[in-house]
Amino acid sequence: MRLFLALPLSAELRAHLTDAQARLRAQGVRANFSRPENLHLTLAFLGETPRARDAARVMAACRDAAFPLTVAGLGRFGGVLWAGVRPCPPLEALAEGLQAGLRAAGFSLEARPFRAHITLARQARLDGPLPELPPAEMLADRLLLLESLRRDGRLVYRTVQEKRLRA
Repeated sequence: MRLFLALPLSAELRAHLTDAQARLRAQGVRANFSRPENLHLTLAFLGETPRARDAARVMAACRDAAFPLTVAGLGRFGGVLWAGVRPCPPLEALAEGLQAGLRAAGFSLEARPFRAHITLARQARLDGPLPELPPAEMLADRLLLLESLRRDGRLVYRTVQEKRLRA
C-alpha cells in the first residue's frame, strides 16, 4: 500500500483552489492538474508499506485540537504548482508530532523539513508570473490516513482511517 497522512480540505477551500486551477488554465498553463477530490495537505508520506494498522495507531494517538488554516499565494517547486499555507504553529506541531510518532513506530520518513502546501498541478509549463491567490480559511478538524491507488489510469485516494481533532 502507498500511504500518507493528510488534512482533508473543506468544500469551500476545495472550490477556491479549483477556481485557481481554472485561472491557471486560462492563463495558458499546461499541466497535469490535481482533480478537486484529490486536493489535500500532506502531513507525512509513508510510501509503500503494508503497515496501515501501525500508521492508524499513530494517528489515533494524536490529541491535537482543531485549528484555523489559511491558504494564500501560489508557488512552484520545479514543475509542481502549489497553493501556499500561511505560517500556522498548530499545523507545524501536528505534522511534527505525527512524524515523530511514525518514526518511533519504525517508519522511515523523508529527512527534509515539513513545508505546508497543497499541490495544484504537476509537470507544469507556463510563461509569465503566477496569478494571485487570495486568502481562504478553513477549520482543520480531521486527519486522514490515505492510500494512493491507480484506477483506470487515474490517481485515486482511498480513506483507510479518519480521526477527528479535538474541538
